[in-house]
Amino acid sequence: MKKLLSVLLAAAAAFTMSTAVYAEPQKTDNPGETTITFDTEKSLEYIHSFGNAADAGLTMELTDKGALSGKALKLSESFKGSLSNRYGGFYLDAADFGLENFGGYTFNIYINVSDKAAKATGQFEIFSDGAGWQSANFLTNSAGSYRVASISIPADSENTKVGVSFPIIQDFDGELGMFDDITIVDNYGKTIANVGDIDNSLYQGPSGFVSVITTILFILVILAVIGGVAYFIVKTMRKYR
Repeated sequence: MKKLLSVLLAAAAAFTMSTAVYAEPQKTDNPGETTITFDTEKSLEYIHSFGNAADAGLTMELTDKGALSGKALKLSESFKGSLSNRYGGFYLDAADFGLENFGGYTFNIYINVSDKAAKATGQFEIFSDGAGWQSANFLTNSAGSYRVASISIPADSENTKVGVSFPIIQDFDGELGMFDDITIVDNYGKTIANVGDIDNSLYQGPSGFVSVITTILFILVILAVIGGVAYFIVKTMRKYR
């Protein structure tokens, strides 16, 4: 009898393990709290080239491959020799957001530096410009993963631009990195509203049809497991009669 009980407990344990559901950790997608999400072409209306972007061959592309959430901005450069002027980059203009300047605001952006850019330069530069130059270094030593780059503009500043520049001035051809989810926050903690570039379809789960098929398959697997366990128990009980 003890042996039979042990067998039944083992069967119950096997059933429990077979029906456990595991989920990979998921990012929390809340695009409504992001000033620019880079989900649609609308976002590119707010991105202006900076410095020697033309000679650096700076190009922009929206893609969902490697995005933090939804889509992201992929930037690349292509040039040979040395740049004759300051290196390239991009910036946002305060006027595009109905502001006189960015004084008192904090600019945040997620950056995933490419391996190639990390080898070409030890840092990107997060900057504020207009009435005076202000910058902060963003180290490129963690290529392959997203990190937040930030710069806070003093309340009395009259700078009208915030952005990112790439201090690469010698022979470069390839991806600089991925840029996603910009937030611009005032000194009271209020984020400037989204510019209208959210694509909600990018944040939805599987379609109704896919969900139904997945549910049916899951139920069939559960029924098969239950049937197998029931057969095993009946067969074992017959053995000990």
